[in-house]
Amino acid sequence: MHLIFTRSRSALIAAFWAAVVLLPSFTPRAFAQADSAEIPVETLFRKTEYRSLSFSPDQKFMAALIPIESRYNLVVVDIEKRAATRITNLPNADVLSFSWASNDRILFRTGNLAEIGRPRGDGGLFAVDRDGRNSKVLVSPIAERPGQSVFRTTSVIGRIKDNREEVLVSANDRDAESQDIYRMNIFTGRKSLLTFDSPGNVNDWVLDRNNVARIAFRIDMKAKKYGFMYRADEKSPFKELRSWDENLEGVVIPLSFDTDNKTLFVASNIGRDTMAFFRFDPDANKLGELVYGDDRYDMYSTLLIGSPLGEGGRIIFSGREEDAGKPIGVSYQADKPRTVWFEESIRATQAMLDAALPSGNYNTWNPNQRRTLVFSRSDVDPGRYYIFDQDKKTIEETAVQPARWIDPKQMRPMRYVTWTAPDGLKIGGYLTLPASYAPGKPVPLILHPHGGPWAKDNWVFNQEVQFMANRGFAVLQPNFRGSVGYGVKHLKASYKQWGDAMIDDMIAGVEWAIKEGFADKNRIAAYGASYGGYATLMSMVKRPDLFKWGINYVGVTDMFVHQETQPAQRYGDFGELTKVINGDSRADRAMFERTSPTLHVGKISGPVFHAYGGEDRNVDIANGRAIRSAFDRAGKAQEWMYVSDEAHGYRLDKNAFEFYNRFDAFAKKHTPKK
Repeated sequence: MHLIFTRSRSALIAAFWAAVVLLPSFTPRAFAQADSAEIPVETLFRKTEYRSLSFSPDQKFMAALIPIESRYNLVVVDIEKRAATRITNLPNADVLSFSWASNDRILFRTGNLAEIGRPRGDGGLFAVDRDGRNSKVLVSPIAERPGQSVFRTTSVIGRIKDNREEVLVSANDRDAESQDIYRMNIFTGRKSLLTFDSPGNVNDWVLDRNNVARIAFRIDMKAKKYGFMYRADEKSPFKELRSWDENLEGVVIPLSFDTDNKTLFVASNIGRDTMAFFRFDPDANKLGELVYGDDRYDMYSTLLIGSPLGEGGRIIFSGREEDAGKPIGVSYQADKPRTVWFEESIRATQAMLDAALPSGNYNTWNPNQRRTLVFSRSDVDPGRYYIFDQDKKTIEETAVQPARWIDPKQMRPMRYVTWTAPDGLKIGGYLTLPASYAPGKPVPLILHPHGGPWAKDNWVFNQEVQFMANRGFAVLQPNFRGSVGYGVKHLKASYKQWGDAMIDDMIAGVEWAIKEGFADKNRIAAYGASYGGYATLMSMVKRPDLFKWGINYVGVTDMFVHQETQPAQRYGDFGELTKVINGDSRADRAMFERTSPTLHVGKISGPVFHAYGGEDRNVDIANGRAIRSAFDRAGKAQEWMYVSDEAHGYRLDKNAFEFYNRFDAFAKKHTPKK
C-alpha cells in the first residue's frame, strides 16, 4: 500500500506569514552556492520560523511558536479557511510552551527560550482564545531576584475528560519545596486543591485513571534520598514503597497507571544496568513483566538520582491525552532516535510513511488521530511538517518548515562512533566530517563537548555542528562518562571526575579520530558551552601540545568560584548533592585546585576566546572574570565578549550573530595551515 501525496498547501504557509508582519525579509542566498561555499552565520543561526506545531484536539486548527523581534510568540491557523491569527505579541519574553486546553482555548508559559540547556521560565501562565480574545493572566510572572533558587510556578499537566472549563495543573503554592495538584479554571484561573493530604516534599505526582493522586515522587537533596510513596485509594494513607540514593541501586520511577487502575508502568534498573520499562504491582511492591528495554541505552533518562530529565524515552499509549488507553509502543534515544511499535498495523503504517518521506529521516506522528501532523527531520534536515490522513491514505505537504532556508544537501551527516577510555570504559559520540574530507586526507578537528554535564548529544540537526563543518572542520561530540542515557555504570563513573576521567574520555576520542585518519593532529581545537566551556579549558590544560585554540562560552572556570556563586548550590539543598558527585571545596580542596582551569592557565599554549553574559544565574560572571584575570596575569593570548543583559547563552540575534562571526574569525586566524 502506498501513500498519495497531494500538492503543497501554499495557502497554509501564507496564513502563518500573514500573522507575522514584524519578521524581517530574508533571501536564502546560500541555496545557490556550491556545497563547499561558506554559509553565512546569519543564515545558520537565524531563529527557526516555527516551533512546537500542534493540532487542536478536533484537528481543525494548528498553533505554533514564531519569532517576532527575536521573541517567540503564538500563532493559530484555521486549516480550512487558511486564516491566521497572532494571539501574543510579547516584546520582552518568549512563549516557552503552550497546550490546547480545549478546541477553543490555549494555555501558555512565558520565560526565556534561548537559555543553553533548559529554558528559564518566569512562572507566568496565561490563557487566551484561539482567536486572540479573552486573554487572562492565570498566574502572574515572578521577577527573579539574586540568590533566588526556588520559584512559585504552575505547570499544566493535561486536560480532564469531558471537562471544557478546567485542566489539571501542578503548583508549589502551599510550599515552595513541594508540588500539589489542582484543577484550574481556564477562564478565571481559580484553583481547586486535589492533594490536600500531601505527605510533603513532593517533586512529582502520578494520577490514576480517575485523576486521583496516588503516587508521590519525593526528592530530599539534603538527605540525598529519592523515592516514592503510594496509596491504594484516595481514602488510604500514603506509605513509602521505594527509595534510593546516589548509588542508584534499585531505582523505580513511577510513570503512569495501567488500564486496570492498579498496575503501574515504571522505569527501573533492577537486575540490569540500563533503565527499562516494566509493569509494577504497588500493592505487592513487586516489579512485574518487562515492557521494553535496551542493554546499551536507557529507556528513560534521569537526572543523576532519579529525577525525570525529559531526555530519553516514553511509553506511547493508544488513547487521547485525557484518556490514555493501553501501551502501543515506546520511543527513546539510541544512536539515533527510535520508535518501537507493538502492533503490526501501526508498524506497517510507519513503514509506509518512512517510504514516502525523505530517505533517512525520523518521522513522528500520532496513530491515535485519524488526521495527524507528521514531523520529518534528520541530522541534516531541521524538519518539515505534513498532514497525514489515515483513512484516505494521503499525506499532504504543508510547506511549514522550522528553517526553510536550510538546504539539507549542503549539510553534513552525523555518524555515531565509539572509542575506549584509558580505564576501559566504552564511550560513544558523534563525528561530523566536512565536505573537504577524503580518506587519507585528515582535516582539522574541533572537540565539542556538551554542557550539563548530565546531558547528552543526540542525532539531530545541530546548527553549531553544521557551522563548524561548513568551515572545514570535523566535529567530535563525545558523550563522555556522566552523559545521561547510558546506564548506571556510565553515570556513576563521573562522580568527582569533572576535570579528570571525564576529560580523559574526550581526549581519548580525539586521539581515536587522529589514529583513524579523520583528524589532522596538528590542527586540533576545542569549543564548548557551560560545562563544555570548562571541558574546553581543562582539555587545553591537560594537553597543551594537542589543542591549538579554544572557545569557552559561558563556561565554569574555577571549581571554588562555581560552588560559591551558583544560586542552586549556594542557597538550595542541591549543594549537598553536588558535594557528593562533584566534590566539596573544603573536603576535596586538592581536587578542586587540580581541576580549576584558572589555577593552571600557565599550561595552556593556545589562545582562547571567552564569552559571557551578565545575567547568568547558572554560571556566574565571576567565572568569566576569574579566567580573564588569570590569562592577563599569565600573559596568555585571549579574546573577550561580554553582554551585560544576556544570561546563560545569547538570546538576541545581534549578540548571537556577533558571537558566531567572532568565533569564525578566531578559528580562521588560529588554525594552522595544512
